[in-house]
Amino acid sequence: MKHNHNTVTIAATCRFHAEPRRATVEVSATSLRDYLNGTLVQNAFPDLTPNQREIVIDQRMRGAYMCEDCWADMGEEE
Repeated sequence: MKHNHNTVTIAATCRFHAEPRRATVEVSATSLRDYLNGTLVQNAFPDLTPNQREIVIDQRMRGAYMCEDCWADMGEEE
């Protein structure tokens, strides 16, 4: 995780591929602090996409990140 005074760059890795896929998102340091202190992710980061929020969630639940392709593949199962 990289940061300056106002923003933080968060990285997460989807491990459900032969080659792990890394994704990043830049967020407000204040919003990240709010989230880590208990604010719901959708309330702390209302402008992020659901997949970007998954990157943030991985900061609290290491190994939980699934990329958009994996989410789409789960939806295709019958």
